[in-house]
Amino acid sequence: MNNFFVPYTGKKPALVNINGHRLVILAEEKDTLEEDLELLGADRVKKVKVADSESEQEQMLGKIARQVDGGVVIAPSGIGLRDVLKNLESELPWFQ
Repeated sequence: MNNFFVPYTGKKPALVNINGHRLVILAEEKDTLEEDLELLGADRVKKVKVADSESEQEQMLGKIARQVDGGVVIAPSGIGLRDVLKNLESELPWFQ
């Protein structure tokens, strides 16, 4: 069983807009998100359990993406949220 941690604002996943891309940043480690929740506009982190199967993980990620009409990014372990956001800002092309 895998766990993902999802930032939430109220009842919806917290959305960030990077270069016009609507994204939810998930993490496999709770601390990655909790330390900088304000960067995501989130008020809490919710733990989501997912079976090890790739198809169940895809279903869960798809459900989150549909909730925000955007995409999902899984933050790499051991990298701070600020660095993840900076990297996305430099790598993602502008989208309108």
